[in-house]
Amino acid sequence: MIRKNLNELNVNVFNDIANKKPILVSGNYETGYNGMTVSWGGFGVLWNTNVFYVFVRKSRYSHEIIDKSDRITLSFLSDKYNDAKKIFGSLSGRDIDKFNKTGLHHTYEVDYDGYYIPEADYVLRGKVLASFDLHKKDIPNDIKDKFYKDDDIHTMYVCKIIDYLVNED
Repeated sequence: MIRKNLNELNVNVFNDIANKKPILVSGNYETGYNGMTVSWGGFGVLWNTNVFYVFVRKSRYSHEIIDKSDRITLSFLSDKYNDAKKIFGSLSGRDIDKFNKTGLHHTYEVDYDGYYIPEADYVLRGKVLASFDLHKKDIPNDIKDKFYKDDDIHTMYVCKIIDYLVNED
């Protein structure tokens, strides 16, 4: 992977979040790591800083890891990894090593103190700036009925984009 200037990011990130379903990898040297697919999130500028934000349910193992480590990467993989993404989206890292099961790898970088997936087409490495718990009382009824019947509410993590990596293989 090669570091690039974020201004060189020339993809439709909104399409990629919704359709490529990137794998969020959380953790650092002390906490270990976990991965999960994400399809809710976005990009913007907050506090004069380029950010991405993702939503993670409180029940997810990644939620625990993020809260302990403050490191999140978004690894955008091509469609040839769709089977792996399904596993990352349906099984818990509490119960199984999803990297071992899928054959994907994780790379730890000391200067960042976090992990990413080197098979990705591109990776955004982030540091959590803030987190906000959604409150069921603030969510419209039709959305609550569709997404929160079990009360498993999301936390929104706002992350400063540290850098952008591209796989040039």
